[in-house]
Amino acid sequence: MTITRRTLLVAGVTCIAAGASSAQPVPRLSDILFDPMLPVLGNPDGDVTVAEFFDYACPTCKALHPHLKRAVAEDGGIRLVMKDWPINGGEVLYPARMVLAANTIGVYAQAHDAVMALKGRLTLRRIDDAMRDAGVDVGAVRDALDVHLPAIDALLERNHAQARALSLVGTPGFIVGSTLYRRPVAPDELRNLVAAIRRG
Repeated sequence: MTITRRTLLVAGVTCIAAGASSAQPVPRLSDILFDPMLPVLGNPDGDVTVAEFFDYACPTCKALHPHLKRAVAEDGGIRLVMKDWPINGGEVLYPARMVLAANTIGVYAQAHDAVMALKGRLTLRRIDDAMRDAGVDVGAVRDALDVHLPAIDALLERNHAQARALSLVGTPGFIVGSTLYRRPVAPDELRNLVAAIRRG
């Protein structure tokens, strides 16, 4: 069951940096943050959940990534959910699928970091080489992709539908606790937002 944007706002989910309104129903927050197929970085049992809608060809996502990763590691209590939303052309579908396949064999963080560190065009060879250099068995990832492709594509479609329902206009977008930010969230701001959530 989904709820309308009006109901979502009344339920305490605040939208920051509002863009165009959406006529689409907004999924439940639990569906967005606790999809069992989603990769989780940081503390899987953390007391504050942060979700990032990102794209492997998004320069802002790439620039934020190492700082965000450090802030999450230093905190120790953040559950960081990665919402892959490949919107920057066909070249990002392959890395999205491959890194999600890496998640199914337990090497998501290595594969994700390797692809996020790439500059320039995301060719198939560069992606495979970057993951291999990071110690990821690319053959095993491809095998996993063959098995899990329908589930991975279904996850990407859910992420896309949720991003559209939340009126995201691009990447990155964040949900911190129960607040939506349709813009980048810098690491220092994230620390302050998480601290405010914990204070209640």
